[in-house]
Amino acid sequence: MPPKKRVELPDHVREAVLDDVALSHEQAITAEENDKIRIHLALVQGVTTYEIAAKLGVSQTVVSKWGRQGEEARNRRRGSDPHRPGELLPNGS
Repeated sequence: MPPKKRVELPDHVREAVLDDVALSHEQAITAEENDKIRIHLALVQGVTTYEIAAKLGVSQTVVSKWGRQGEEARNRRRGSDPHRPGELLPNGS
């Protein structure tokens, strides 16, 4: 496939496109983090890694990793107060 030619956009249009890409990326990261927090909370409530892995079509190792990452994300959101519930942001916000 030949390389694509660079399209010359006005600066304000190029900046708007880059802002849109950055916003979409931020929303995707937030949604992924929320999913990992939900997995962590499911594990804490007694759902097994096997059950989650089967439901999501991934390995139990991946579920364990996501659970640990979810716990870390939840702790970051809660700050230093371990008794304050972690805030889950709606996907796409």
